[in-house]
Amino acid sequence: GNAFYHAKLAANCCVALGKAHCAAVHTEGDLLLMSAYSRGSVPVERQLAQMLFEVPHHMKVMNSAAVQTGNGAGEGNGVGASQLSQQQQQQYDGEFTLTELSMQQAEDLASSIKALDDGQIDV
Repeated sequence: GNAFYHAKLAANCCVALGKAHCAAVHTEGDLLLMSAYSRGSVPVERQLAQMLFEVPHHMKVMNSAAVQTGNGAGEGNGVGASQLSQQQQQQYDGEFTLTELSMQQAEDLASSIKALDDGQIDV
């Protein structure tokens, strides 16, 4: 519902940025980008991948949280304490870091973003 709408909107913004970046940075004379395409028409997915590759950006990186759970001996009722310990160890702290993607990573991410923009979801 709402999450899909927001994700699709974000994907649409990414596609628009990719098109704008390609139009502003890459001209008709840019043989490196244009050479692989007949009639000079670069697919939107490729434009987006090119932007993701060329422009460093911030991505959320998940780091395991260091959670102290005590010594575990004689604490709780066994099963409950064990489940709680597993839940605590699975908690994550997210932080954003400046990221540069390889071309393959950029193409994979662009493919996912374009599919979402087209209304396709892999569940």
